Amino acid sequence: MGIIITGATGLIGRELIHELAIHGHEDIRVLSRNPEKAQASFNIPIKCFYWDPQKGEVDKDAFNSVDTIIHLAGENIGARRWSKKQKEEIVNSRVLSTRLLVNTINENKTSIKKFISASAIGIYGNRSGDQVLDEQAGFGSDFLAKTCIAWEKETERLTNKDILVNHVRTGIVLASNGGALEKMLIPFKLGVAGKLGSGKQMMSWIHLADMVAIYRFLVENDFEESAFNAVAPKAYSNSNFTRVMGKVLKRPTILPAPGFALKIALGEMSTLVLDGQNVYPKNLLDKGYSFKFENLEDALQNLVGLEKEFKQVQWVERPLDEVFGFFSDEKNLETITPDSLSFKVLGKSTPQIEAGTIIDYQLSLYGLPFKWKTEISSYDQNNEFTDTQLKGPYKKWVHTHGFKVYANGTLMTDNVSYMVPMGQLGSMVAGAFVKKDINKIFNYRSQKLYKIFGETNNHAE
Repeated sequence: MGIIITGATGLIGRELIHELAIHGHEDIRVLSRNPEKAQASFNIPIKCFYWDPQKGEVDKDAFNSVDTIIHLAGENIGARRWSKKQKEEIVNSRVLSTRLLVNTINENKTSIKKFISASAIGIYGNRSGDQVLDEQAGFGSDFLAKTCIAWEKETERLTNKDILVNHVRTGIVLASNGGALEKMLIPFKLGVAGKLGSGKQMMSWIHLADMVAIYRFLVENDFEESAFNAVAPKAYSNSNFTRVMGKVLKRPTILPAPGFALKIALGEMSTLVLDGQNVYPKNLLDKGYSFKFENLEDALQNLVGLEKEFKQVQWVERPLDEVFGFFSDEKNLETITPDSLSFKVLGKSTPQIEAGTIIDYQLSLYGLPFKWKTEISSYDQNNEFTDTQLKGPYKKWVHTHGFKVYANGTLMTDNVSYMVPMGQLGSMVAGAFVKKDINKIFNYRSQKLYKIFGETNNHAE
């Protein structure tokens, strides 16, 4: 049975689709105002359908043979100052979209068995740090609390009471690209960071990897609990959060931002940084969810530390053994690498690629010649292999290539961990350029693979 996802091109949605695909969920549908654009933005065979919650319009064909809805759509609450119009958009984008889904289910014979909807911990309102809030805590009365209450209340209109409804009350999502963390980093990089307001307000946070894993956990398990707090088990005061961030980034945190100044600059939206809640994920822990990142310092090291990660997922309509065979021939790396790198394979230590094989390359970066030596540190035929830099331009480079049968083709995953040389200085000076170049190289590679295997990245049906 299929899964419908709204808000699929957002921070959580895009990663969630990859997470579901990697774990074998093949029938993924997306609702979008622009289905063609959404279709072209994914490298896996999803199906995109039209909807427009403001107009109350949706393609009902999307609901055929679907048993789960994951509803993520909603205007970014931190995108712009909260004018009257913007506050209406924040509310309507959540309430009207949920209402449209519920009405469609109620008015049509669907096979929906589970409705998983985003919500937010803002539902609890602003609370002092000594109050630990689980899912049974009372609700607040401010703008965000009222928005979340109205958002969740829409699902009560489902006439089929056998449909399981889970509301995912999300905290501050930390991600390496986009989201709240991207904005938090700016003052740290400028050396003007410090606590916000009193610094006593609690920050209940969650790593993006846990966020998408929680949604998959709820998809793959049936729970009758209506609410799940999607936050790490330990919240931090803003002062402590700032201190840990400064430690990871090795940047000073001695310039506080007075609360009155933030209120003048941001208006009512200042509540996003001056208010807080100490939220605890009781229901998730009780149901056996195991967090990947419970400790804030570990999470921040993973996201903004010196060691960086790059991930890519791509599907081609070719047999697994053919695709794996292509990648296990090192000479094909020359074919899928941009000409500007002048990439050449010089030789390898064994006749065929296997665990322990040493491969020598040469390439050019920014016009400078480099020799690159890697070892195939692990090799599992038709499953995955890992190449690890022994000598080359990076302080660290570990690249795991994954392959699996998916939707009558092959799903390929690239997971790269890398570090630029010269520590913090190297990261500050060259980190952004290296990140941009890696994205460019893998994008070229993706397009080249579609040409080689006779595919395009448009999988509309």
